[in-house]
Amino acid sequence: MRDRVFRTGADLVLIAVTGATVGALLDWDGWSSVQEAPLGTAGRLLIAAGAVVAVLARRAAPATTLAGASLLVALEPLTGGALAAVAYTAGARWARLRGRVPLLAGCVTLPLAVTAAGSATRPTPILEYDVMVVLVTGIVCGVLPGLAGALAGQRERLVHALAERNAHLEKAHHSAEEQARARERSRIAGEMHDLLGHRLSLIALHSGGLGMATEGGDPDVHRSALLVHSTVRRAMDELRDILGVLRAGDPVAGPEPLTARTGTHAELVAMVAQSRRAGIAVDLEWTGTDLSGESPTARRAVDRVVREALTNVHKHAAAADVRVVVRREAREVRIDVRNGPETAGASPYRLPGSDLGLVGLHERIRLLGGTLRAEPADGGGYAVAARIPLGAGPAVVRTPAPPGHRAVSAERTWGDRVAAAAAMVLGVAGVVALQFVTLAFVPCPDLP
Repeated sequence: MRDRVFRTGADLVLIAVTGATVGALLDWDGWSSVQEAPLGTAGRLLIAAGAVVAVLARRAAPATTLAGASLLVALEPLTGGALAAVAYTAGARWARLRGRVPLLAGCVTLPLAVTAAGSATRPTPILEYDVMVVLVTGIVCGVLPGLAGALAGQRERLVHALAERNAHLEKAHHSAEEQARARERSRIAGEMHDLLGHRLSLIALHSGGLGMATEGGDPDVHRSALLVHSTVRRAMDELRDILGVLRAGDPVAGPEPLTARTGTHAELVAMVAQSRRAGIAVDLEWTGTDLSGESPTARRAVDRVVREALTNVHKHAAAADVRVVVRREAREVRIDVRNGPETAGASPYRLPGSDLGLVGLHERIRLLGGTLRAEPADGGGYAVAARIPLGAGPAVVRTPAPPGHRAVSAERTWGDRVAAAAAMVLGVAGVVALQFVTLAFVPCPDLP
């Protein structure tokens, strides 16, 4: 409803400006005095009303209103402003070339045919003048606005198609990010399955031994041992049912198993040495004590941060110098992996990447209550900085998930619509002025 009111208001302003432009230019040149409306004043009023109706109805029926506006130009060339508005809208609406050719031809041939038929009995100078006036009006007020509308319509359709494509790609990227976060949660759950399964297996083993040792002894202790054993076995079965399939269903599960060595100083040294053998100049700086006694979840996060950062260096900046800094503090560990700009002779070939590894890494560290930043470094290169809390397990999550990509809307804002309406008004006024300027060079015949 608001759009309809806005369009109607813009059309009325367009009509008013066009009428004011014609009125202001009428006294500037006397060419229109040669053209007499067939019905006098009443005829001029009917033609003006028809021009208003054509402008208001040009969006609903472009072809019909274009034909009507062309006929009005044959009767009264002063309605060229209405023809310009209708031709522009029709040119913008018709996307195919076979629709634009009749549009441009009809703006000229139809008024010429009607004018030639109506002025056939008049003197030759008058007939030639009438044909020239209508021809100039058809070209200036019909063909040129039609071409401008066709170009504007083509651009608008292209922009709309690109906006839809961009929205589709943004939606697909957002879906891929969500899948990466889900895969990281599945990977964490798989690691929990391995850790808890190992611990529960030890409890089941010791409780079973305790049950065998107390057999024939105190019955209460024996029953408690059997109860612990059966409860642990049932917990292992339930854990296997809930989490056991996650690792098998994860298509990107890492090849490195979670061991007591994961995330420790010795493993990072071996990882850096492996990168050096692959041709990357990387240095490791470790500050503080080792992480061998920390929780497996924190050590796995340290491993994943350094591994993902070095993997991205291999993909995108293999000729750059890399520095890995790990600082062990009392309650957290800080990791900074930074590579500088590549040398001038570096190979331009890069391996493809989707940044989904960083998305999954964001999710893992967020679930641990830490933070991760991955962004271009000052002076060139790239920097990955992480803060991972140290504790017995995942911390309470207080950090929100990183925002996804926001789809770009293809709808026009009110500012765009106001600007388009103002451009239409100024364009029609300019076309009318151009019509008068052009007709000023058409010599008027000497009337007897």
